[in-house]
Amino acid sequence: MPDLDKLKNMIDEENYPYYDDGYLLAKLDEIGVDYGVSMESIARELCINKAGIEEIKLGDIIIPSPKNHFLMLASGFRTNQTGMAVRADERQ
Repeated sequence: MPDLDKLKNMIDEENYPYYDDGYLLAKLDEIGVDYGVSMESIARELCINKAGIEEIKLGDIIIPSPKNHFLMLASGFRTNQTGMAVRADERQ
């Protein structure tokens, strides 16, 4: 699976299209250039951005904000999955 398709799958771009391919490819180009940038860190950042989508009201129809969905996705891409913060001087 190409990286672009993998990233789109990670951020649920199929169900909630938000970014164009050019922007996503530019984000993927940051991998290996900036320290600490990975596919997961990019997906986390993009999901957090998508969590800011407001609810939409079209006449009588209200489309709810997908905030909780994208925050849940973003939490899956955290680097520290233990939920505990570890001080650098306490690592063994």
